[in-house]
Amino acid sequence: MNFKKHLMICICLLFMVFSFSILSKNLTISGEDLSSNNIENEIAKNEEVEKLKIEYEELEARRREEDIVEANRVQGVSYLRENVTVISEITEEEMKEVLINTTGSKTMVHLAGAFVECEKKYGVNAFFMAGIVALESGFATSRRAIEDNNLTGYEVYSDSSEGRLFSSHQESVLHTARHLSNNYLKEDAMYYKGLSVDAIQLNYCPDEGEDKRWEEKVDYLASNFLKTYDNLFRADKS
Repeated sequence: MNFKKHLMICICLLFMVFSFSILSKNLTISGEDLSSNNIENEIAKNEEVEKLKIEYEELEARRREEDIVEANRVQGVSYLRENVTVISEITEEEMKEVLINTTGSKTMVHLAGAFVECEKKYGVNAFFMAGIVALESGFATSRRAIEDNNLTGYEVYSDSSEGRLFSSHQESVLHTARHLSNNYLKEDAMYYKGLSVDAIQLNYCPDEGEDKRWEEKVDYLASNFLKTYDNLFRADKS
């Protein structure tokens, strides 16, 4: 049973027990206590009342613990340019709100679940992945994004490159996260240079004689998504 429903049922039962207990003790018919008139043993004896009180207190304690855990999770949501394997712990619903409320990002809302899955499956930060998609596909609106479902510049080595064709936007995001996890973010991997955005850039999007500033742009976008999260979920509302 849903925890909140369980708690509400417990509160209602406790209220009913107290109400019937008071009713049976104070109302009389012809001087005879109502409890003898089919209000069995005053509905719920003291033992039942105590049982419900204990259950209510236990549920309240659990709720408080869960509230603390959730508050700590929200405070811990993060993105680090220095280490993209530090996962954010953002939820899909929160990521949707971030994308809706970040300028230009509404076209990426359908990818909220994929970004969260990148963390759960491959240990790649969701904000970082959102930053790559925003940069490489113009917030999922580029020609390659529309025609090839390629959101991350995967196998795109120049403007004339065909790049990889994917079956869906979600597949593109998850395939890229797996590629990064296996080939960039493990010490013995082919393209490993470190865990930072800057280290990934060296092989993922090499400058090739021109300063593309890929790492700066991805970091700016990822940091901007995190800033939106701060404003939505961590700003002081008082």
